[in-house]
Amino acid sequence: MDLSQLDLNAVTAFVAVVEHRSFRAAARALNVPKSTVSRRVALLEEQLSVQLLQRTTRTVTLTDVGEAFFQRASQALSTLSDAAREVQESEASPRGVLRLTAPVTFAEHFLGDIVTEFLRTNPDVRVTLDLTDRYVDLVGEGYDLALRAGVLQDSSLRARLLGTNSVVIVASPRYLEQHGSPKTPADLLDHDCIVNANTERGAKWPLLVKRRVTMVPVRARVAVSSFMLVRDFAAASLGIARLPAGFSADDEADGTLVRVLEAFQPPPLPLHAVFPPGPRLSPRVRAFVDLLAARLDANQRIPRRRSPVRGA
Repeated sequence: MDLSQLDLNAVTAFVAVVEHRSFRAAARALNVPKSTVSRRVALLEEQLSVQLLQRTTRTVTLTDVGEAFFQRASQALSTLSDAAREVQESEASPRGVLRLTAPVTFAEHFLGDIVTEFLRTNPDVRVTLDLTDRYVDLVGEGYDLALRAGVLQDSSLRARLLGTNSVVIVASPRYLEQHGSPKTPADLLDHDCIVNANTERGAKWPLLVKRRVTMVPVRARVAVSSFMLVRDFAAASLGIARLPAGFSADDEADGTLVRVLEAFQPPPLPLHAVFPPGPRLSPRVRAFVDLLAARLDANQRIPRRRSPVRGA
């Protein structure tokens, strides 16, 4: 038969009868008379020249060919429904709740103004911002978006690069006086190092060795999931640290920290927006990520704070 003549309403009625297990229940679900459902299913069987349903006064069951047609038809209707919803959402204004997670220090210094602007320009959106330095299961915990610094682990998640942050290797003058200054990346194994537990798992640092990025093992005396504390521990002379340049700028300016291994400068630290898998982003997520990409300065200086680690 010519498939262009197949009545979509008839297919919908047939699928509803099977899913609701009766013509009466299908009619209620479709909000049409029972006679309309019966007529549409009969029309479908006539168009296909097959019997799809076995009818008795009390039950409705599928024939073998009806079972095969139902599996394909229900999947096709679901796909068509998804396509229609995606088109509608793509044209809709952002609305609903945006659930976002980000590292504590990053969010406190970068996101305040951006979230404020986003809420002012999108009055139908509410934001839940969860600040945590742990790796969040976006799908399992129901988040729309996560912001993550560092090289991403392989996963089924989608990501958009927002920017990069210059990275430096630093230590306090006091530490270097006591332990000497490393001359090559291999020397780091002879030094105490302070690593970020979120971005430097396995205690290896990416450094440029012979013009190639090489993962260099380091001896981690402290592993902490906060760049602020990495900076504070380095200033307290506990070891050598690898930091985004914005975090160390104030300490470098007054000589609290100095750079080492500058000839082996690490590659920039990427910052990504990460989303659950799926064919499209919702309007609220897409709008927020577009604003992030436009406003975010990943190399912004992070002001130094008073810290008990520094003895302040």
